[in-house]
Amino acid sequence: MWWLAFPVLGIGKLIYDAVTESPAPRTQTVLEQNLQRLSLILSRSEHLKVGILGQPGAGKSLLLKKMTKSRVRPLPLIGTETDATNWAEDTDVNLLSTYKDIVFVDVPGYDTATHPALTVCQNFPFEDFDVFIFVVRGKLRGADEAVFGGITASGKPVCVTRSFAESCDEDEREAVSADLQKRLHLSSDHHIGFFSNRSGEGIADIFDAVTACVPA
Repeated sequence: MWWLAFPVLGIGKLIYDAVTESPAPRTQTVLEQNLQRLSLILSRSEHLKVGILGQPGAGKSLLLKKMTKSRVRPLPLIGTETDATNWAEDTDVNLLSTYKDIVFVDVPGYDTATHPALTVCQNFPFEDFDVFIFVVRGKLRGADEAVFGGITASGKPVCVTRSFAESCDEDEREAVSADLQKRLHLSSDHHIGFFSNRSGEGIADIFDAVTACVPA
């Protein structure tokens, strides 16, 4: 019954081919492609490069608009509840805005279905920036700590800010500052700012801190 070996050998070859064949390369997501494109664009710029990172709906886009007195171009998209900025659907989406000699990157809020924190942490070009503005709105999440870890690893200066300052009294501000210093592993002398897009409090201070990073 030697002929029974033929189908067995045939099956064995199919299994061998299936195991040894190189898997097809994974197609990059639109978000990954845009993050890669961002790195390329920034590497070609000689301007001060500022990244604005934070939770969805933290007020990043409106902060950028108010810091530049609406003169940044193009103007950021403002969402009513959550981030209107979206890098997950179109590879031609605009990734940065300019004001005078400063390039601002208003990064979409992370830790969402379309902008997973893991994808941001693994692909965001932290090293291509000169300074960061890290915006926190409410309770700090694990995703915030992970993204902030990328900022820390880059060694670049960072302004840590708490938005919606109008809702925090002095005691709450002290508690927020202590919590952020502990969870983000900040030094005791690292200043944590508070700003309000509604009243304008603290916005000029953030802009001054950023422009202070311009090389002499």
